[in-house]
Amino acid sequence: MTPSTVAPSPPVAPSSPTGRVWVRLTGLSGVLASLAWLAGDILLLGKPMGTADQYPLLASYSGTARDSLAAMLPASTTRLAWGALLGVLTGPLYLVACRQLRQGLRPAPRRWSLPPYVLLTAGFALAPFAHGSFFSWGQAAKAVHESGVRSDVLTALPGDIATVLFIPYAVLLGCWAAGSAWMAACILRGGTAFPRWMCVANPLICIPVGMLLTKALPGAAGTAVQGAALSVGNLLLFTLSTAVLWKRRG
Repeated sequence: MTPSTVAPSPPVAPSSPTGRVWVRLTGLSGVLASLAWLAGDILLLGKPMGTADQYPLLASYSGTARDSLAAMLPASTTRLAWGALLGVLTGPLYLVACRQLRQGLRPAPRRWSLPPYVLLTAGFALAPFAHGSFFSWGQAAKAVHESGVRSDVLTALPGDIATVLFIPYAVLLGCWAAGSAWMAACILRGGTAFPRWMCVANPLICIPVGMLLTKALPGAAGTAVQGAALSVGNLLLFTLSTAVLWKRRG
């Protein structure tokens, strides 16, 4: 038989033992990545927030930017570095984990199952840059504060970094929102490995739930996870998907 007549090997079926192991490993990759990012968020943003009296730089900012800087300014350089690196170095695990979502949707037609996978994967591909940029943002603010120099140019530096940082965040959240809506519609339509109630297991739902959970924790625990809503939401997403698909054969 010539090489041109050799039939290609069939893809691994999710219902085969090898396929089930792959689905489990991809799900566990998402859980592991979420835990690593949760630890990174705690290191980056889990300190009690400083005040404008302690850090006059904060008076120039408001909203989310001010809260993030208020949490990073009291942190050490080493703490910020490890917080950023935990997310950047484990970012590829999220891309592996997206394959589990693809397997869960795959029995549905490609026109329904492929777009949410692509959109969600695009969002997770952008996430490590956004997460890692918090180190530069926090370090810039710390340098401005510790220099003691009152300069409009220096004061604006953290804001310039935040502007660039929030652009990929906006794009990835947009990808997650669109992918979540499409994924929910695909599951509700039927014909996937996910039961229909899993239509609520997507970033568009899980991240707001993560926000509620992080705000509900009291005291030091609440302070530690005050900036970890996305990681908690993703941990919930991949824990649910892994549990649902763990023993599923078809």
